[in-house]
Amino acid sequence: MTLRLKQIRLTNWKCYPSQNITFNLHPNRKIQIIFGNNGHGKTSLMTAILWCLYGVDIVSKETLKTYFYRGKDNSSPAREMRVELNFTRNEKNYFISRTAKLNVNGSTSSLSLEEALFYEDGTIRSNSREYIEALLPKSIRDFFCFDGLKIEQYTQITQTKEAKEAIEKVLGIPELRNLRDDTEKALQELENRLNKAKGTSQTFKDKLQQLRELEEEIDLQQGQRKNAKDEGKNAIIIHQDAQEKAAQIESLREKLEEIHNLEKKRIGLQTQLNNLQKSIDSWLKKASIPLLINFVQEMADDLQVTSLKSTYKTNSTAILRAILDDESCLCGRCLDKNSRDFILQQIAELESLEVDNATRIEKDQLRIDLQGIIRDNAKFSNYSQLLLQRDLLEEEIEEINQHIKQLKQETTGINQDSVRDIWRKVDESEGKVKKIEEKIERLQKEIEIKEKQLENLRKEVEILASENQTTLMLSNQVKMARGLKNATNELIEWHIDNSQKMINQVTSDRYLQVTNKPEEYRGVEITPEYTLGIRTLTGKLLNPDVLSAGEKEALAFAFITGLNQITDNCVPLIMDTPFGHLDKEHQKNIINSLPNLHSQVIILATDRDLPDRLLNLLLPHTTDIFKIHRLAADEDASVIEVMESY
Repeated sequence: MTLRLKQIRLTNWKCYPSQNITFNLHPNRKIQIIFGNNGHGKTSLMTAILWCLYGVDIVSKETLKTYFYRGKDNSSPAREMRVELNFTRNEKNYFISRTAKLNVNGSTSSLSLEEALFYEDGTIRSNSREYIEALLPKSIRDFFCFDGLKIEQYTQITQTKEAKEAIEKVLGIPELRNLRDDTEKALQELENRLNKAKGTSQTFKDKLQQLRELEEEIDLQQGQRKNAKDEGKNAIIIHQDAQEKAAQIESLREKLEEIHNLEKKRIGLQTQLNNLQKSIDSWLKKASIPLLINFVQEMADDLQVTSLKSTYKTNSTAILRAILDDESCLCGRCLDKNSRDFILQQIAELESLEVDNATRIEKDQLRIDLQGIIRDNAKFSNYSQLLLQRDLLEEEIEEINQHIKQLKQETTGINQDSVRDIWRKVDESEGKVKKIEEKIERLQKEIEIKEKQLENLRKEVEILASENQTTLMLSNQVKMARGLKNATNELIEWHIDNSQKMINQVTSDRYLQVTNKPEEYRGVEITPEYTLGIRTLTGKLLNPDVLSAGEKEALAFAFITGLNQITDNCVPLIMDTPFGHLDKEHQKNIINSLPNLHSQVIILATDRDLPDRLLNLLLPHTTDIFKIHRLAADEDASVIEVMESY
């Protein structure tokens, strides 16, 4: 049931003196690309398609005069402009042609327009507007033919009455409402005939009037119940939003409490740090030399060696003097002059090496002091541990400071007034929901009571109607018409509800494909008024106004293509420069989603819109690539040619 554009022919249309474009309709490849520089005729081609379909609703009669080709070879006073389209669907061919003629007489000109011609499988149809409207309704043109540079505007398109009507037209809702209106008229007509039928008693007429009035009351209350249900849905959304904000406030309050506890903990840690620092400072004052304990040990060792040497020298001198006093050698032999002179020489040398006694005593005392410091150093052996504890405390305090800073940023602006205000809104919204629910329940009970009364009254009317053959027949017809009306109402409600569910699902799936943050969103939600919202994973419903420009355009693209996909008759999507102004991730995501569409996709783009990195993604799904060139002989003329290699 997919409608596809097979051929476009242009004659004297703007920059195209004569142009024929034929698309290769491959069963699996559905994408065609037409490249063209800005100002070379991409938008003119799109406008030509819309004008052929909808005439002056697209281009006014006065503006159309400027659309005639004004090239060097077309200066005749009488000119004819024509656009022809060839569509196909289910092996059926549709040919549409629209023509305009311009007669120029000096400085004046007159334009004549002809009604579009519509052929179905070669057979001309007399009322072309109806056939075009059935094929491609004018009200949905923004959903199959759109400019990517303005796509952001489509995020708001579902906020107007006209847009809602256009969407419902796509969904086939007006046809169902027309059926309901027809059954309503038929029912009224039959009831009037029944009321005026000959042989009917006054009692019957009175009962019939009561029946009609009771039905009107029930219809009114059913409408009130429906409105209350819709109002209840909105009230629930408001209440949920208020509850979410309240939960956020409570979370902020918990964070404030956490800040308080962290500050208390920080005070305790700071006290520990201060006490520890005092211990370290005391240690540094009392034991500065042990910081150089290795050097102190070396000095003590050197002084110890010096002391030993000095003692050795003193002892050696004493022995030599004793030998001289004995006048004999250790072996008992008397000392001769040479031996005595040698011993005296040795004593002189030893005495020359000795230091004075005061210096020796001073050095010994210094050695003793240094050794005492070394022994006392054991008292300060935990100095490294103290430093480690200080570093750990400082790190922990810094982490607490950072956490407090972050929490304070998150709780900026919270105060008791804001807390009271949000809880007031929660209470108000909860009260409104409860009030609406009570109203729905009350209406439901009243409707049930009146429906029982209506059932009894209808039985009475049927009994009275059976007294006369004519009234019996009319009564049966009224009963059937009433049943058809009720069934139509139920069908409309079901169809609207089902269509909205389908739009939600398809649009959500499409949006999660093209957004650059699919991990943050649950999907798209569309209200009964067809306004759009984004539901986050946390359950929050975001208004499109808070989205970035790229996300808005991704949402609009998802909605437009989603709406196209759920219709029974998919129509071609014609997009003019849709990607160049988006960020790279959104570009890639949208490009990757195009092959998944059921419809034919015709892309009008510049080389910048579709660089090689994006074009290569589309090539496996593309049947034709065209290029718009300027004719060398005429700067106002363009021609569209097939690109042979790509």
